Amino acid sequence: MSSAKRRINSTGRKKISQDKIDLSILSVVPGEPLRAKIGIDLGSLDLPSSAAVSVEAYHRSTAMRFDCGTVGAKKIPEVLILNELDQAGGVLFRIKIVDREGQPGKILASADRVRPSIEGEHIGRKSIFPVEYRDLGQEIWRVDIDDDAGPFLLLNSKISALMHRIDANPLVAGALLPAAFRIVLLHIASDPSEDDEEGGGWKTDWKRFCKEGLGVDDEPEELEDDDAKEAWVDNVVRRYCETRAFVEKTRQMMTPEQTHG
Repeated sequence: MSSAKRRINSTGRKKISQDKIDLSILSVVPGEPLRAKIGIDLGSLDLPSSAAVSVEAYHRSTAMRFDCGTVGAKKIPEVLILNELDQAGGVLFRIKIVDREGQPGKILASADRVRPSIEGEHIGRKSIFPVEYRDLGQEIWRVDIDDDAGPFLLLNSKISALMHRIDANPLVAGALLPAAFRIVLLHIASDPSEDDEEGGGWKTDWKRFCKEGLGVDDEPEELEDDDAKEAWVDNVVRRYCETRAFVEKTRQMMTPEQTHG
């Protein structure tokens, strides 16, 4: 692992697609640093075998870089110990392939803002609200929002299979998820601008979900005052709850006595 930094030329770099990266956060042990495992398939990119491979994990102002050998002789650590990283929020990764011979220092290929999966949990599509487990003390959940990384739903690692428990109980899901969504939506409403120069940042993904997934056509950039912003947030949360049918599913789980009690 190295913390050295230098300016490098990134002109004309190739993109390492997400399907070529197998990245996961291993089971969180309370009181111990995060651990990750990564595999990278570079076979289809036609890169020089001598090019250096590095992996960087980062959260806000903290980062750790791992030197992983070369394209032709990768030496990726079996487990990445993230002991120098801020453990309080979601972690993202970036991968860089850097030329060492033809144009030393030039980035030949890269992947940025790579979100890890959680060991033992498989999600079939990219989530706009990824879940990560942390030691949260006596808090059950928390929302962490980073302007670069986006929002993460943090769940307490002391409660086993907590996300499965939430998904299985519409009453718990209905109490937790809309509140978590509201926190993110208020953040977007207060500042809907996107830092990503290519327009592909996390706020764009969330606004697309609101429009295409929930049918809310209003654009947060067009909201003129706080009342309009709050109304937009309320509308999105209401539509989300309607699509998830939390109340109806909860009532279906209740006995007749509970339903009419």
